[in-house]
Amino acid sequence: MIKQQGLRAGIKSRQHGAVAIIVAICLVVLIGMLGLVLDLGHLYVTKTELQNAADAASLSGAKELNGRLTGINNAISKAVETAGRNKFNLHSQTLVISSADIRVGACHTSGCMVPITSITTDALAANKTFLEVNTDRHNLGTWFAQVLPSIATNMPTSAVAVAGKYAADITPIAICQLANPGTTNELGYERGVSYKVSAANPIGPGTLYWIDPESATPGSCPVTNTNAGRPYVCAGKIGFTPVVGQTVNTNSGNSLGPFFEALDSRFDMYPSAAQCDPATAPPDTNIKEYVPGSAPGLADQWMNTDPIQQSITFVDSATNGECKPNKPCKAKPYSLRTATDYGVLWAGNRPSGATVAQWSTLYSGNTATSYPETSPYAQTSGDFFTPPSAAHQPGVPKRRVLNMVIVDCSAAGGNCRPVTVLGVGRFLMQRKASLPNSDKDLYVEFGGLLPTPLPTSDIKLYR
Repeated sequence: MIKQQGLRAGIKSRQHGAVAIIVAICLVVLIGMLGLVLDLGHLYVTKTELQNAADAASLSGAKELNGRLTGINNAISKAVETAGRNKFNLHSQTLVISSADIRVGACHTSGCMVPITSITTDALAANKTFLEVNTDRHNLGTWFAQVLPSIATNMPTSAVAVAGKYAADITPIAICQLANPGTTNELGYERGVSYKVSAANPIGPGTLYWIDPESATPGSCPVTNTNAGRPYVCAGKIGFTPVVGQTVNTNSGNSLGPFFEALDSRFDMYPSAAQCDPATAPPDTNIKEYVPGSAPGLADQWMNTDPIQQSITFVDSATNGECKPNKPCKAKPYSLRTATDYGVLWAGNRPSGATVAQWSTLYSGNTATSYPETSPYAQTSGDFFTPPSAAHQPGVPKRRVLNMVIVDCSAAGGNCRPVTVLGVGRFLMQRKASLPNSDKDLYVEFGGLLPTPLPTSDIKLYR
């Protein structure tokens, strides 16, 4: 009996020891698992902090890219500065990047990217519209998880972000380079002079070159019909950035009526055919038209001789005679012009540094009798100003100013035809494009080339 009791006591004692071992093992596993959760949470939070910093740095840097070396340098400074305003590792360390962590490219994929430090000239910067920021690897020391077998004492993490231009402030219309008229010009255009876009065409009058708003790849035109193109015309944006020296795709086969009506959203016109939404295609703050006539606010109120037409006279490119269909035309050479060869002048623009006193010299005897300062279009009240409807006020300033690509039309025409981009010009719509008469056309006053090769654009993250 006594022996049995001793045996049972020994077994019980050994069981106590086994339980202690099991509890100890379980504690190690439980603590390790808890530590793994905490360390993975630490890693996740830090990864998110780095990604947010990379996103912010790439977005701020991409906004500076303007097709020139100055934009490249500004992008570096802005990206580095923005990254430095962010912290990681549970907000305990300041993120530091350098130009070595930044790449740029002509598209958002990795294969397009080159080190930003390799861009040393304007020519190399011309098509760089995307910027990549890499935060580099950062090792995080584990807290508890290393008690488990085979768990590293450090966990590496990093982040990469790419941002770039995706909705350029370009109306999807191409206007052709004109012959030098014999005076100060920019790709054949004169500031303050109005042009009929369908006549500003060396191939022959009567055709507008709409450009595909989604693709600059030769032969690839995903938007080939009026319905798909109208939203871009309404908003005045395209889905890529046209680069000087590269190409856009022209399409002369679109129905003009709905496109003209879409352009007129800038004048607070929203017919059903245009399918424009005031929320995304608001009117201008000033919707007054500047046309020939004899009513308050019209061009003859400040011009003398009174204009009898809307735009500059176009002539045959070879003979300087009448501009005829299917033959190249040009703006009438400066040496051949008289006052009546001009249309509405200076509705919103003037030659750089020019004064009203110079009109007779600039425009062959034309004078300004009561030209308003500032320009008619810049007025905010009076005869030269008309606000949009109460439902759409106050409107958006300069919505009537169309950024349009100026292209080499010597081999243009037809659908999905690539043409070379020579520049981007600012053109003020002087009047509505879609009128209830036969003179439906786009009349624009030239305001100069954009100061940098790349237009302003919306910026978004790509990866």
